Amino acid sequence: MSKMQEERQIAQRVTVVGAIWDALLGIAKIIAGWFSQSQALIADGIHSLSDLVTDVFVVVASNNARQAPDKNHPYGHLRFETLTTVILGIVLIIVATGIVLETFNSDRTPFATWYGAAAVILTIVIKEAIFHYTRRAGEKIGSKLLIANAWHSRSDALSSVAVLAGLVGVYFGYPWADKAAAVVVGLLIAKIAIEMIWDNLKELVDTSPDQKTLDQIKGTVDSLKNIMAPHDIRARSMAGKIFLDMHIHVPAHATVSEGHYLSDLVVYTIKKAHPNVQDVMVHVDTDDHIQSDTTDHEHVGRPPSLQLPARDQILADLGYMLRSHRNYVDIEKTQLHYLNKTLNIHLIANANKAPSTDLTKVTNSILFDLQSLPYGQDHKVLWLID
Repeated sequence: MSKMQEERQIAQRVTVVGAIWDALLGIAKIIAGWFSQSQALIADGIHSLSDLVTDVFVVVASNNARQAPDKNHPYGHLRFETLTTVILGIVLIIVATGIVLETFNSDRTPFATWYGAAAVILTIVIKEAIFHYTRRAGEKIGSKLLIANAWHSRSDALSSVAVLAGLVGVYFGYPWADKAAAVVVGLLIAKIAIEMIWDNLKELVDTSPDQKTLDQIKGTVDSLKNIMAPHDIRARSMAGKIFLDMHIHVPAHATVSEGHYLSDLVVYTIKKAHPNVQDVMVHVDTDDHIQSDTTDHEHVGRPPSLQLPARDQILADLGYMLRSHRNYVDIEKTQLHYLNKTLNIHLIANANKAPSTDLTKVTNSILFDLQSLPYGQDHKVLWLID
């Protein structure tokens, strides 16, 4: 079973458990509120049933968001979860508005009953337990939607505390306390919804994770040997998962395969230390010129690092200039080192095919023919001896 499938099963299981309790508590509070004429208790029951609606949203979103990447969604489908969280927030605002409006339009006179108080107390206990259960699961799989739904459950518990206070007020002869409690419930739901929408809208426009998280990731990379000065770190979030781009410096004379190994090591180490990091793209720089973070990536014309010719042009030039040495110099295996703003060429030659056993003399002849090369310096000939 893949990690995404496991996360999807956890989200669905936790949400279904919460949905069952939401349905039972919502119905119980609405019935108790109807018989006791408590607007606050009815509003609280509607709030619980609204939790049931959002639970359906969570199940559907979790199922879609944790599908594997495909051709049309190469980064995966996690944004489905982000978008659903925004929709969930909008639903909560509508619910909150309806509760407040219904409170001011109702003429019923509430009275305190033992079954009304019992329904509210039971809600506080159960919804607080569901909050902790759901939040732990959300933190485990890194799901902002699940964590948001957990806080939705806690809002039900907190609103029930307000309702209980209203019932106490009614019991002591203050019927307006019930309406005041219902308004508190509505405002509390609206506050949570607005925060939920704002946080996820920031994610939809690729707002970077907080600086503390990025500094921790940078510190993880700094702890590795032969990897220096991680810089130009760019990150965005999708449903609580971080997608990261960064540059690193490796030893200047590291081979391509070693640079690839070190970049793989960076990816592995970051993901192991920071489970919420979903993907890492590493750009490898050499340590001949340590760079710091840059914000201006625009250049007029070719950037300085690309002023020197590329491999195809260099090999063509070498093929012409070393035409008298082609029998023993393997042009195709030439090593190019773009270091210190210049180019070092390392030629690979076969000693067994050299025209003389005096390899120093042959080397000097090759380097002499390279003197008219209009770029690079400190070229070398590396001899292969079977």
